[in-house]
Amino acid sequence: DFVTNISKKLSPPLVTLLSSEPEVQYVALRNINLIIQKRPDILKHEMKVFFVKYNDPIYIKLEKLDIMIRLTSQANIAQVLSELKEYSTEVDVDFVRKSVRAIGRCAIKVEQSAERCVSTLLDLIQTKVNYVVQEAVVVIKDIFRKYPNKYESIIGTLCENLDTLDEPEARASMIWIIGEYAERIDNADDLLESFLDNFNDENSQVQLQLLTAIVKLFLKRPTDTQELVQQVLSLATQDSENPDLRDRGFIYWRLLSTDPAAAKEVVLAEKPLIAEETDLLEPTLLDELICHIASLASVYHKPPTAFVEGKVGLKKMLPARAGDTDSEQEAAGATIIPEPGSLIGDL
Repeated sequence: DFVTNISKKLSPPLVTLLSSEPEVQYVALRNINLIIQKRPDILKHEMKVFFVKYNDPIYIKLEKLDIMIRLTSQANIAQVLSELKEYSTEVDVDFVRKSVRAIGRCAIKVEQSAERCVSTLLDLIQTKVNYVVQEAVVVIKDIFRKYPNKYESIIGTLCENLDTLDEPEARASMIWIIGEYAERIDNADDLLESFLDNFNDENSQVQLQLLTAIVKLFLKRPTDTQELVQQVLSLATQDSENPDLRDRGFIYWRLLSTDPAAAKEVVLAEKPLIAEETDLLEPTLLDELICHIASLASVYHKPPTAFVEGKVGLKKMLPARAGDTDSEQEAAGATIIPEPGSLIGDL
């Protein structure tokens, strides 16, 4: 009861701080971010104060967005999704990208809303705005990892936008989706083969994902994809200078040539579900930062030892004077300019 009462009293002053100038707002938001990780109930009814205003600076927008996701629940998901969809049409590219990712995080956090989130992402894909489509593909991959075999009906829409993907993360995500659901995509071999034309020019993230996806496809449809898997294994092991790619290629090659059944168990093994909150601070670090609320530590989200030199603070040594004896030099060298805190203590 005591904690509940204190929590109720904390909410109004925190909300009041958000009507200050941007710099004060930012410090308040950074501290609020820590507080709601420890006590999410404190501001659970105050979602609207974190909605982004058109004239907020970008650093305020991004902090508010992060807090909105932390406060999202089944009770307010409709409001949040409506806001996020609107943010996704803004002109600031970084903010739009983070807004699209936030929709994916909502789907992962609130299972009952996943279908509505997927529908919102499909609406955004239909806008054909390049960077929006690419972010949507990335977050849909995470949704597939959280809810396997649930939303495959949208794969066709994703494949239609394959040619517009030019960022490594988006291309790798699309390749993962094709490999994971290869048995349900009739032309999966053609889609993956289209990536092989410029295999050596692709980002290493895309190359690794493509290698794994084609091996998955071969294990699911061995009769008509043998040439494709030999081609990608040859590219990975003979033409590549990336040691990670070469090693993975050799492992797959050895597995497929010696024990295809074992390869199937390894490559097509059931994967663990993606975690709901991957960006929460470690509990011990969070407890330490809570003790430093309203200090620089709570703004940086780092303990004081990470950005303050020494344990007590910065100390300056007085230089020794020329002509002093060794003992006098040592005494002079050991003289320390007292810090303001110790001076106040003496007074």
